[in-house]
Amino acid sequence: MTHPLTQAQSAEARLIALEKLVDALPGLIEAKDLRKVVLWLEDRQILQDGQEDPGSVATDGLEMELAIANVFRRMAERLEAGMQGRSAG
Repeated sequence: MTHPLTQAQSAEARLIALEKLVDALPGLIEAKDLRKVVLWLEDRQILQDGQEDPGSVATDGLEMELAIANVFRRMAERLEAGMQGRSAG
């Protein structure tokens, strides 16, 4: 009899699946298309608040958005490394 996953286990499973997908993408899609994905991720690494001076924005209450932007940054870095590995191989 299988037991349902806890919420934490389910979240961990999603994270692992996403990491595996990010690692696999360089081998699955063309470099120009992968570059589009990296650019999309890079655009989302910075919170868009409409202010000219990013340092003037208070971050209170934005912890989740900042964490998401950080995950996008790490994904972009992994894809960049995968693209470099593919071109070297």
